[in-house]
Amino acid sequence: MWGISPASDLLKDLILLEEEGSNCTDPINILLLCPSDPRSIIKTLAKARIRGSEKKSPALNFFIFEETHEALARHFLLLSILLDQTIPMRQRAVIFLEVFGNLMIQDKTASNIEDKGKCLVELILDGDDKLGLEGHFNLSFLKQRDLDELGSIFEFWTTSAKQNLKDTRDGILRSFYGSRYDSRGGVSDWDYHTHIKPYASIIHPIQFREWRLHGQAFEFGGASYTSENITLMRSKGCNNSKQSAKIDVATGPFLSYGIDCDRTNSFTDGLFDVANKGTGAEQHRHSATEVSVYNILSFMWEIENGENYHMKVKGDIHSGLGNYSVSETEVDSTHSLMSSGPANSNRSRMQYSFIPVSDFSKISKKKFGNFFDSVFISDSTASILENSDFYKLLKDGAVLTVETCRFDVSKETEYKEDSIEKIRNIMAQTSAVEVEDLNKTNALLKFRFKAK
Repeated sequence: MWGISPASDLLKDLILLEEEGSNCTDPINILLLCPSDPRSIIKTLAKARIRGSEKKSPALNFFIFEETHEALARHFLLLSILLDQTIPMRQRAVIFLEVFGNLMIQDKTASNIEDKGKCLVELILDGDDKLGLEGHFNLSFLKQRDLDELGSIFEFWTTSAKQNLKDTRDGILRSFYGSRYDSRGGVSDWDYHTHIKPYASIIHPIQFREWRLHGQAFEFGGASYTSENITLMRSKGCNNSKQSAKIDVATGPFLSYGIDCDRTNSFTDGLFDVANKGTGAEQHRHSATEVSVYNILSFMWEIENGENYHMKVKGDIHSGLGNYSVSETEVDSTHSLMSSGPANSNRSRMQYSFIPVSDFSKISKKKFGNFFDSVFISDSTASILENSDFYKLLKDGAVLTVETCRFDVSKETEYKEDSIEKIRNIMAQTSAVEVEDLNKTNALLKFRFKAK
Protein backbone atom coordinates (compact mmCIF):
# COMPACT_ATOMS: atom_id res chain seq x y z
CA MET A 1 0.00 0.00 0.00
CA TRP A 2 2.77 2.38 1.00
CA GLY A 3 6.30 2.06 2.27
CA ILE A 4 7.81 2.94 5.64
CA SER A 5 10.66 5.09 4.36
CA PRO A 6 11.02 8.35 2.37
CA ALA A 7 11.43 8.42 -1.41
CA SER A 8 15.04 7.87 -2.48
CA ASP A 9 17.01 8.57 -5.65
CA LEU A 10 18.16 5.05 -6.51
CA LEU A 11 20.83 6.34 -8.91
CA LYS A 12 22.55 8.53 -6.35
CA ASP A 13 26.03 7.21 -5.48
CA LEU A 14 26.12 5.01 -8.59
CA ILE A 15 29.80 5.24 -9.58
CA LEU A 16 29.26 5.03 -13.33
CA LEU A 17 27.18 8.23 -13.14
CA GLU A 18 29.49 10.03 -10.71
CA GLU A 19 32.79 9.59 -12.50
CA GLU A 20 34.25 12.72 -14.03
CA GLY A 21 33.40 12.92 -17.71
CA SER A 22 31.12 9.91 -17.46
CA ASN A 23 28.80 9.55 -20.44
CA CYS A 24 27.18 6.21 -19.70
CA THR A 25 24.82 5.13 -22.48
CA ASP A 26 24.17 1.50 -21.50
CA PRO A 27 20.73 0.94 -19.95
CA ILE A 28 20.63 1.11 -16.16
CA ASN A 29 18.67 -1.73 -14.58
CA ILE A 30 16.98 -1.03 -11.25
CA LEU A 31 15.28 -3.72 -9.16
CA LEU A 32 12.71 -2.89 -6.47
CA LEU A 33 11.68 -5.62 -4.03
CA CYS A 34 8.25 -4.92 -2.50
CA PRO A 35 8.54 -1.10 -2.40
CA SER A 36 4.72 -0.97 -1.82
CA ASP A 37 4.43 2.26 -3.82
CA PRO A 38 6.35 4.03 -6.63
CA ARG A 39 7.88 6.79 -4.49
CA SER A 40 11.51 5.93 -5.24
CA ILE A 41 10.75 5.23 -8.90
CA ILE A 42 9.27 8.70 -9.21
CA LYS A 43 12.12 10.47 -7.42
CA THR A 44 14.71 8.53 -9.42
CA LEU A 45 12.99 9.54 -12.67
CA ALA A 46 12.88 13.19 -11.61
CA LYS A 47 16.57 13.35 -10.69
CA ALA A 48 17.57 11.38 -13.80
CA ARG A 49 15.66 13.92 -15.90
CA ILE A 50 17.72 16.75 -14.37
CA ARG A 51 20.96 14.87 -15.02
CA GLY A 52 19.78 14.16 -18.55
CA SER A 53 19.40 17.88 -19.24
CA GLU A 54 23.12 18.25 -18.61
CA LYS A 55 24.40 15.31 -20.67
CA LYS A 56 23.11 12.31 -22.56
CA SER A 57 21.40 10.07 -20.03
CA PRO A 58 21.13 6.27 -20.21
CA ALA A 59 17.82 4.46 -20.51
CA LEU A 60 16.27 3.39 -17.20
CA ASN A 61 14.70 -0.03 -16.75
CA PHE A 62 12.75 -0.51 -13.52
CA PHE A 63 11.97 -4.09 -12.49
CA ILE A 64 9.20 -4.14 -9.89
CA PHE A 65 8.38 -7.10 -7.65
CA GLU A 66 5.42 -7.03 -5.28
CA GLU A 67 3.88 -9.82 -3.22
CA THR A 68 0.29 -9.03 -4.26
CA HIS A 69 -1.42 -8.14 -7.51
CA GLU A 70 -3.20 -5.26 -5.76
CA ALA A 71 0.14 -3.62 -4.95
CA LEU A 72 1.26 -4.01 -8.57
CA ALA A 73 -2.06 -2.58 -9.77
CA ARG A 74 -1.57 0.56 -7.68
CA HIS A 75 1.86 1.04 -9.29
CA PHE A 76 0.14 1.15 -12.70
CA LEU A 77 -2.46 3.62 -11.47
CA LEU A 78 -0.23 6.02 -9.52
CA LEU A 79 2.36 6.21 -12.30
CA SER A 80 -0.33 6.84 -14.92
CA ILE A 81 -1.78 9.64 -12.77
CA LEU A 82 1.60 11.26 -12.20
CA LEU A 83 2.49 11.20 -15.91
CA ASP A 84 -0.92 12.42 -17.14
CA GLN A 85 -0.05 15.84 -18.51
CA THR A 86 -3.65 16.45 -19.60
CA ILE A 87 -4.33 17.40 -15.97
CA PRO A 88 -2.73 20.56 -14.50
CA MET A 89 0.02 19.80 -12.01
CA ARG A 90 -1.75 21.34 -9.03
CA GLN A 91 -4.87 19.23 -9.57
CA ARG A 92 -2.80 16.16 -10.45
CA ALA A 93 -0.92 16.35 -7.14
CA VAL A 94 -4.19 16.36 -5.22
CA ILE A 95 -5.57 13.38 -7.15
CA PHE A 96 -2.31 11.48 -6.68
CA LEU A 97 -2.18 11.99 -2.91
CA GLU A 98 -5.86 11.23 -2.39
CA VAL A 99 -5.56 7.94 -4.28
CA PHE A 100 -2.29 7.20 -2.53
CA GLY A 101 -3.28 7.75 1.09
CA ASN A 102 -6.98 8.40 1.74
CA LEU A 103 -9.80 6.04 2.65
CA MET A 104 -12.38 8.51 1.28
CA ILE A 105 -11.76 10.67 -1.78
CA GLN A 106 -13.45 13.39 -3.81
CA ASP A 107 -15.95 12.38 -6.49
CA LYS A 108 -13.72 13.76 -9.25
CA THR A 109 -10.84 11.62 -7.98
CA ALA A 110 -13.09 8.56 -8.02
CA SER A 111 -14.02 9.38 -11.62
CA ASN A 112 -10.34 9.57 -12.52
CA ILE A 113 -9.76 6.11 -11.01
CA GLU A 114 -12.68 4.73 -13.00
CA ASP A 115 -11.41 6.25 -16.25
CA LYS A 116 -7.87 5.02 -15.66
CA GLY A 117 -9.22 1.59 -14.70
CA LYS A 118 -11.00 1.23 -18.04
CA CYS A 119 -7.84 2.18 -19.93
CA LEU A 120 -5.72 -0.19 -17.88
CA VAL A 121 -8.09 -3.09 -18.54
CA GLU A 122 -7.62 -2.55 -22.28
CA LEU A 123 -3.85 -2.15 -21.84
CA ILE A 124 -3.50 -5.39 -19.87
CA LEU A 125 -5.92 -7.61 -21.72
CA ASP A 126 -5.87 -6.20 -25.26
CA GLY A 127 -2.59 -4.29 -25.49
CA ASP A 128 -4.55 -1.15 -26.40
CA ASP A 129 -2.70 1.84 -24.92
CA LYS A 130 -5.09 4.76 -24.46
CA LEU A 131 -3.01 6.32 -21.69
CA GLY A 132 -0.31 7.56 -24.07
CA LEU A 133 2.42 5.68 -22.21
CA GLU A 134 3.77 4.22 -25.44
CA GLY A 135 4.88 0.84 -24.20
CA HIS A 136 6.56 2.04 -20.99
CA PHE A 137 4.83 -0.78 -19.10
CA ASN A 138 6.63 -4.00 -20.03
CA LEU A 139 4.33 -6.95 -19.33
CA SER A 140 6.45 -9.64 -20.96
CA PHE A 141 7.59 -11.16 -17.65
CA LEU A 142 4.02 -11.63 -16.37
CA LYS A 143 2.24 -14.94 -16.72
CA GLN A 144 -1.30 -15.10 -18.10
CA ARG A 145 -2.63 -15.70 -14.61
CA ASP A 146 -0.99 -12.46 -13.44
CA LEU A 147 -2.45 -10.53 -16.37
CA ASP A 148 -5.91 -11.94 -15.65
CA GLU A 149 -5.66 -10.97 -11.99
CA LEU A 150 -4.53 -7.45 -12.85
CA GLY A 151 -7.26 -7.11 -15.46
CA SER A 152 -9.81 -8.23 -12.88
CA ILE A 153 -8.60 -5.62 -10.39
CA PHE A 154 -8.68 -2.82 -12.95
CA GLU A 155 -12.17 -3.86 -14.01
CA PHE A 156 -13.29 -3.85 -10.39
CA TRP A 157 -12.12 -0.24 -10.12
CA THR A 158 -14.67 0.71 -12.78
CA THR A 159 -17.60 -0.36 -10.60
CA SER A 160 -19.61 2.17 -8.64
CA ALA A 161 -20.95 -0.36 -6.12
CA LYS A 162 -20.51 0.76 -2.50
CA GLN A 163 -17.96 -1.36 -0.61
CA ASN A 164 -18.50 -0.06 2.96
CA LEU A 165 -14.83 0.71 3.39
CA LYS A 166 -15.36 2.59 6.65
CA ASP A 167 -16.94 -0.46 8.29
CA THR A 168 -14.22 -2.69 6.87
CA ARG A 169 -11.49 -0.42 8.23
CA ASP A 170 -13.18 -0.28 11.62
CA GLY A 171 -13.05 -4.09 11.72
CA ILE A 172 -9.33 -3.95 10.97
CA LEU A 173 -8.89 -1.35 13.74
CA ARG A 174 -10.66 -3.60 16.23
CA SER A 175 -8.35 -6.46 15.31
CA PHE A 176 -5.28 -4.20 15.49
CA TYR A 177 -6.10 -2.68 18.90
CA GLY A 178 -7.76 -5.70 20.47
CA SER A 179 -8.61 -4.97 24.09
CA ARG A 180 -7.23 -1.45 23.64
CA TYR A 181 -9.86 -0.49 21.04
CA ASP A 182 -11.82 1.78 23.39
CA SER A 183 -8.55 3.57 24.22
CA ARG A 184 -7.38 3.76 20.60
CA GLY A 185 -6.98 7.55 20.71
CA GLY A 186 -4.53 7.31 23.57
CA VAL A 187 -2.70 4.39 21.95
CA SER A 188 -2.37 6.44 18.77
CA ASP A 189 -0.83 9.32 20.73
CA TRP A 190 1.61 6.94 22.44
CA ASP A 191 2.69 5.42 19.11
CA TYR A 192 3.16 8.88 17.62
CA HIS A 193 5.32 10.23 20.44
CA THR A 194 7.34 6.99 20.70
CA HIS A 195 7.88 6.03 17.06
CA ILE A 196 7.09 9.01 14.81
CA LYS A 197 7.85 12.33 16.49
CA PRO A 198 11.54 11.67 17.34
CA TYR A 199 12.33 11.27 13.63
CA ALA A 200 9.50 13.00 11.72
CA SER A 201 7.98 15.74 13.87
CA ILE A 202 6.67 17.46 10.71
CA ILE A 203 3.84 14.93 10.98
CA HIS A 204 1.46 16.67 13.38
CA PRO A 205 0.04 14.53 16.22
CA ILE A 206 -3.53 15.52 15.36
CA GLN A 207 -2.95 14.65 11.69
CA PHE A 208 -1.52 11.27 12.64
CA ARG A 209 -4.37 10.60 15.07
CA GLU A 210 -7.06 11.58 12.54
CA TRP A 211 -5.53 9.22 9.98
CA ARG A 212 -5.27 6.42 12.55
CA LEU A 213 -8.91 6.76 13.57
CA HIS A 214 -10.55 7.66 10.27
CA GLY A 215 -8.15 6.86 7.41
CA GLN A 216 -7.84 10.40 6.04
CA ALA A 217 -4.23 11.49 5.48
CA PHE A 218 -4.47 14.27 2.89
CA GLU A 219 -7.37 16.71 2.85
CA PHE A 220 -7.47 19.99 0.93
CA GLY A 221 -9.49 23.11 1.70
CA GLY A 222 -13.25 22.69 1.83
CA ALA A 223 -13.33 19.60 -0.40
CA SER A 224 -15.97 16.95 0.21
CA TYR A 225 -14.73 13.37 0.60
CA THR A 226 -17.74 11.19 -0.14
CA SER A 227 -16.40 8.48 -2.49
CA GLU A 228 -14.55 5.37 -1.40
CA ASN A 229 -10.97 4.77 -2.48
CA ILE A 230 -11.70 1.47 -4.17
CA THR A 231 -8.01 0.84 -4.88
CA LEU A 232 -7.63 -0.15 -1.21
CA MET A 233 -9.85 -3.18 -1.78
CA ARG A 234 -8.19 -6.56 -2.12
CA SER A 235 -9.74 -8.97 -4.61
CA LYS A 236 -10.29 -12.66 -3.90
CA GLY A 237 -9.95 -14.34 -7.27
CA CYS A 238 -10.53 -13.12 -10.79
CA ASN A 239 -14.33 -13.14 -10.45
CA ASN A 240 -14.19 -10.58 -7.62
CA SER A 241 -17.01 -12.50 -5.93
CA LYS A 242 -15.54 -11.61 -2.56
CA GLN A 243 -13.64 -8.52 -1.58
CA SER A 244 -11.59 -7.56 1.44
CA ALA A 245 -9.42 -4.59 2.29
CA LYS A 246 -5.66 -4.50 2.65
CA ILE A 247 -5.39 -1.37 4.76
CA ASP A 248 -2.52 -0.17 6.92
CA VAL A 249 -3.78 1.23 10.22
CA ALA A 250 -0.41 1.45 11.97
CA THR A 251 2.22 3.71 10.40
CA GLY A 252 0.46 5.74 7.72
CA PRO A 253 1.21 7.15 4.26
CA PHE A 254 3.06 10.30 5.39
CA LEU A 255 6.58 8.87 5.24
CA SER A 256 6.79 8.39 1.46
CA TYR A 257 6.54 12.07 0.50
CA GLY A 258 5.78 14.07 3.64
CA ILE A 259 8.79 14.17 5.97
CA ASP A 260 11.61 15.60 3.86
CA CYS A 261 12.42 17.12 0.48
CA ASP A 262 15.37 18.44 -1.52
CA ARG A 263 16.22 21.90 -0.20
CA THR A 264 16.57 23.91 -3.40
CA ASN A 265 16.36 27.37 -1.78
CA SER A 266 15.61 29.15 1.51
CA PHE A 267 11.87 29.02 0.86
CA THR A 268 12.06 25.23 0.81
CA ASP A 269 13.99 25.28 4.08
CA GLY A 270 11.11 27.33 5.46
CA LEU A 271 8.74 24.40 5.10
CA PHE A 272 10.46 22.92 8.16
CA ASP A 273 10.49 26.07 10.32
CA VAL A 274 9.53 25.46 13.94
CA ALA A 275 7.81 28.13 16.03
CA ASN A 276 8.40 28.65 19.75
CA LYS A 277 11.72 26.81 19.83
CA GLY A 278 13.02 26.08 23.30
CA THR A 279 9.70 26.84 25.03
CA GLY A 280 8.37 23.32 25.32
CA ALA A 281 5.52 24.30 23.00
CA GLU A 282 7.35 23.90 19.69
CA GLN A 283 5.18 23.56 16.60
CA HIS A 284 5.92 23.23 12.91
CA ARG A 285 4.62 26.11 10.80
CA HIS A 286 3.82 23.73 7.94
CA SER A 287 2.50 20.19 7.68
CA ALA A 288 3.34 16.80 6.18
CA THR A 289 0.53 17.42 3.68
CA GLU A 290 2.23 20.58 2.38
CA VAL A 291 5.58 18.80 2.14
CA SER A 292 3.90 15.91 0.29
CA VAL A 293 2.28 18.26 -2.22
CA TYR A 294 5.59 20.09 -2.65
CA ASN A 295 7.40 16.83 -3.38
CA ILE A 296 4.83 15.61 -5.91
CA LEU A 297 4.83 19.00 -7.65
CA SER A 298 8.65 18.97 -7.70
CA PHE A 299 8.84 15.49 -9.19
CA MET A 300 6.31 16.29 -11.91
CA TRP A 301 8.04 19.58 -12.71
CA GLU A 302 11.46 17.97 -12.92
CA ILE A 303 10.25 15.06 -15.06
CA GLU A 304 8.48 17.39 -17.49
CA ASN A 305 10.96 20.29 -17.58
CA GLY A 306 14.35 18.81 -16.71
CA GLU A 307 15.11 21.45 -14.08
CA ASN A 308 14.73 21.85 -10.33
CA TYR A 309 11.45 23.13 -8.95
CA HIS A 310 11.88 26.37 -6.98
CA MET A 311 9.34 28.03 -4.71
CA LYS A 312 9.24 31.76 -5.45
CA VAL A 313 7.15 32.92 -2.50
CA LYS A 314 7.76 32.03 1.13
CA GLY A 315 5.20 29.55 2.40
CA ASP A 316 3.54 29.06 -1.01
CA ILE A 317 4.34 25.57 -2.24
CA HIS A 318 2.62 26.26 -5.58
CA SER A 319 4.54 29.45 -6.34
CA GLY A 320 7.13 27.64 -8.47
CA LEU A 321 4.46 26.80 -11.03
CA GLY A 322 4.06 30.41 -12.12
CA ASN A 323 1.48 30.51 -14.90
CA TYR A 324 2.03 26.84 -15.76
CA SER A 325 -1.27 25.22 -16.70
CA VAL A 326 -2.92 23.05 -19.31
CA SER A 327 -5.84 24.76 -21.00
CA GLU A 328 -8.70 22.90 -22.61
CA THR A 329 -7.56 23.98 -26.06
CA GLU A 330 -4.17 22.38 -25.56
CA VAL A 331 -5.61 18.89 -25.03
CA ASP A 332 -6.23 17.00 -28.26
CA SER A 333 -8.02 13.68 -27.69
CA THR A 334 -6.18 12.13 -30.62
CA HIS A 335 -2.76 13.28 -29.43
CA SER A 336 -2.52 13.19 -25.65
CA LEU A 337 -0.05 15.44 -23.86
CA MET A 338 1.06 12.29 -22.07
CA SER A 339 2.96 11.41 -25.22
CA SER A 340 4.15 14.82 -26.28
CA GLY A 341 6.02 17.81 -24.96
CA PRO A 342 9.54 18.23 -23.64
CA ALA A 343 9.39 15.26 -21.26
CA ASN A 344 8.61 12.73 -23.95
CA SER A 345 12.19 12.31 -25.15
CA ASN A 346 13.16 11.39 -21.61
CA ARG A 347 10.13 9.16 -20.99
CA SER A 348 10.87 7.20 -24.16
CA ARG A 349 14.04 6.05 -22.41
CA MET A 350 12.36 4.49 -19.37
CA GLN A 351 10.49 1.25 -18.92
CA TYR A 352 8.69 -0.47 -16.05
CA SER A 353 8.90 -4.27 -16.04
CA PHE A 354 6.69 -6.17 -13.64
CA ILE A 355 7.98 -9.44 -12.18
CA PRO A 356 5.39 -12.22 -11.58
CA VAL A 357 3.85 -12.34 -8.12
CA SER A 358 5.58 -15.40 -6.69
CA ASP A 359 8.60 -16.34 -4.59
CA PHE A 360 11.32 -13.91 -5.66
CA SER A 361 13.99 -16.44 -4.69
CA LYS A 362 12.97 -18.37 -7.80
CA ILE A 363 14.00 -15.54 -10.13
CA SER A 364 16.22 -16.79 -12.91
CA LYS A 365 19.90 -16.32 -12.02
CA LYS A 366 20.69 -17.15 -15.64
CA LYS A 367 18.45 -14.42 -17.02
CA PHE A 368 19.35 -11.76 -14.45
CA GLY A 369 22.89 -12.72 -13.43
CA ASN A 370 25.25 -9.72 -13.15
CA PHE A 371 22.34 -7.57 -14.34
CA PHE A 372 21.23 -4.95 -11.80
CA ASP A 373 22.96 -1.60 -11.22
CA SER A 374 20.75 -0.58 -8.30
CA VAL A 375 18.43 -2.48 -5.95
CA PHE A 376 15.83 -1.28 -3.45
CA ILE A 377 15.11 -3.82 -0.70
CA SER A 378 12.09 -3.24 1.53
CA ASP A 379 12.01 -4.13 5.20
CA SER A 380 9.72 -7.08 4.44
CA THR A 381 12.25 -8.59 2.02
CA ALA A 382 15.48 -7.77 3.89
CA SER A 383 16.03 -11.46 4.68
CA ILE A 384 17.17 -11.89 1.08
CA LEU A 385 20.44 -10.24 2.10
CA GLU A 386 21.33 -13.53 3.78
CA ASN A 387 20.92 -15.42 0.49
CA SER A 388 24.28 -15.66 -1.28
CA ASP A 389 22.55 -16.27 -4.63
CA PHE A 390 21.04 -12.78 -4.43
CA TYR A 391 24.43 -11.14 -4.94
CA LYS A 392 24.87 -12.99 -8.23
CA LEU A 393 22.23 -10.66 -9.67
CA LEU A 394 24.32 -7.55 -9.00
CA LYS A 395 26.82 -5.78 -11.19
CA ASP A 396 30.14 -4.69 -9.75
CA GLY A 397 29.57 -1.29 -8.13
CA ALA A 398 25.81 -1.81 -7.75
CA VAL A 399 24.10 0.32 -5.11
CA LEU A 400 21.80 -1.35 -2.57
CA THR A 401 19.22 0.78 -0.75
CA VAL A 402 17.82 -1.14 2.23
CA GLU A 403 14.68 -0.05 4.06
CA THR A 404 14.71 -0.69 7.80
CA CYS A 405 11.91 -1.00 10.34
CA ARG A 406 12.73 2.40 11.88
CA PHE A 407 9.18 3.70 11.34
CA ASP A 408 7.33 0.44 11.96
CA VAL A 409 5.21 1.39 14.98
CA SER A 410 4.33 -2.24 15.66
CA LYS A 411 7.92 -2.98 16.74
CA GLU A 412 9.69 -1.98 19.93
CA THR A 413 12.60 0.46 19.82
CA GLU A 414 15.11 -2.14 21.02
CA TYR A 415 14.04 -4.55 18.30
CA LYS A 416 14.48 -1.82 15.67
CA GLU A 417 18.01 -1.01 16.80
CA ASP A 418 18.92 -4.71 16.79
CA SER A 419 17.40 -5.15 13.33
CA ILE A 420 19.34 -2.20 11.88
CA GLU A 421 22.55 -3.49 13.42
CA LYS A 422 21.85 -6.97 12.03
CA ILE A 423 21.58 -5.56 8.49
CA ARG A 424 24.93 -3.83 8.90
CA ASN A 425 26.49 -7.02 10.25
CA ILE A 426 25.15 -9.08 7.33
CA MET A 427 26.49 -6.59 4.81
CA ALA A 428 29.85 -6.46 6.60
CA GLN A 429 30.25 -10.16 5.77
CA THR A 430 29.84 -9.43 2.07
CA SER A 431 31.97 -7.23 -0.16
CA ALA A 432 29.51 -4.32 0.18
CA VAL A 433 30.47 -1.06 1.88
CA GLU A 434 28.03 1.38 3.49
CA VAL A 435 28.19 4.67 1.63
CA GLU A 436 26.02 6.98 3.69
CA ASP A 437 23.54 7.34 6.52
CA LEU A 438 20.44 8.71 4.79
CA ASN A 439 18.47 11.39 6.65
CA LYS A 440 20.24 10.43 9.90
CA THR A 441 17.21 8.32 10.88
CA ASN A 442 18.48 4.97 9.57
CA ALA A 443 15.13 4.51 7.83
CA LEU A 444 17.26 3.69 4.77
CA LEU A 445 20.74 2.22 4.64
CA LYS A 446 22.79 2.40 1.46
CA PHE A 447 25.63 0.10 0.42
CA ARG A 448 27.87 -0.24 -2.62
CA PHE A 449 28.53 -3.81 -3.80
CA LYS A 450 31.98 -4.89 -4.86
CA ALA A 451 32.19 -8.13 -6.85
CA LYS A 452 34.73 -10.58 -5.45
